[in-house]
Amino acid sequence: MHSKLKPLLMSALLSVSVIAASGVTAQQYLKTEHLYPKTIPDRIVNVSAGYKSDSLPYGVFEYIDTFGSTEAEIVNRLGEPEERFEWQEENRHESDVKNTVITLVYDGLIIELVEVKQKTFIKRLFIESCEINSPFQNYLCKPVPAVISELGQPRVIFADELIYTLQHGDVGSTPMRMGVKNDKISWIYLRSYID
Repeated sequence: MHSKLKPLLMSALLSVSVIAASGVTAQQYLKTEHLYPKTIPDRIVNVSAGYKSDSLPYGVFEYIDTFGSTEAEIVNRLGEPEERFEWQEENRHESDVKNTVITLVYDGLIIELVEVKQKTFIKRLFIESCEINSPFQNYLCKPVPAVISELGQPRVIFADELIYTLQHGDVGSTPMRMGVKNDKISWIYLRSYID
């Protein structure tokens, strides 16, 4: 076996075995692992002061629960998802508590919820459909210069992505990511500070 492939294979096997031990099959893990764009390194989020809660980018972050804040609310609004995944994960703050993670997959929209002690939070949202009726239509499929003019300068600009850093009081920062294709916003990814 090639020397560079061996560590990668071992890492993948370890990840799948750890996930499998928590009740998620390898197939489910591999499916859900690639639903979202790769998250950026924390150092990019934390190097600069984030936009505060009175800024326009932060206002877009608040759309994270625009489709509902529980699974029942989301399904009532959007109907049954095309795919649904559920598993348990460790709560890093309390070792005796398990979080339930639920991922709902719709055409052009993915919503991940986390249930912690009978409370449900939207953990991640990825939307790429310009057709789904929501406040995200104010930015999706719009020209990049128009979006930057409205939201302000992103903290990080790549050829295919804009990244805004959002500060959540003293809790920390999270990225709001906007994909770029043909000089227009092609997707929006939001990650909550809830873990």
